[in-house]
Amino acid sequence: MRNAAWLLAPAVAATLAACSSTAFTPQPVSPAGMPYASLDEGSYGSRSTSRFRFCDPQDSSSGAANASAAPPTRLGAAAQAVTSAAAAPVQGLMKVDVRLHGLDLTGEFRDPVGSNVPPVAVLSHTKDSIVFWHSARAVGLQEVSKAAQAYCGRSRQSMLYRGSSTRCPSAERGLTGAAVVNTYAISAYACTARP
Repeated sequence: MRNAAWLLAPAVAATLAACSSTAFTPQPVSPAGMPYASLDEGSYGSRSTSRFRFCDPQDSSSGAANASAAPPTRLGAAAQAVTSAAAAPVQGLMKVDVRLHGLDLTGEFRDPVGSNVPPVAVLSHTKDSIVFWHSARAVGLQEVSKAAQAYCGRSRQSMLYRGSSTRCPSAERGLTGAAVVNTYAISAYACTARP
């Protein structure tokens, strides 16, 4: 009986992996109806390059939103793969920004998808610049900067941070019922010639 379970395990894993990789990919959505619809880089006021302002003081003191992710361990990667496969039906309901997806920048973020609203989106881009909207609690400034660096690097240019501006929307209720204060940010970058 034990041997039968070991024989079935690879087949089950392969089936789950196939389902999660094809049928349940996040849905690219347009900006219409999203909190970043019709925004541009000046919508939240003047940008600052020196200080990122969080709406919830706990976010700025912990620095969690801007901390880089720890590299995954082998066991952690395996657990994440199983969790992803098990959560595949939910992923079909997840949303990702259509412009972020079209620019092939989703891989630069730990988790660029959300159930109601994508946590990060591209507001505009040209050959020499890119502007992101992001929910800073879910997607930190370091992640957005990494994506901007990848975008500029494709045209063999360097990335220059032009600053961020923030907005504090009304508090929302979290899963536990506690008030959650998000920080919405617009972060702008220039692509400049390498020295």
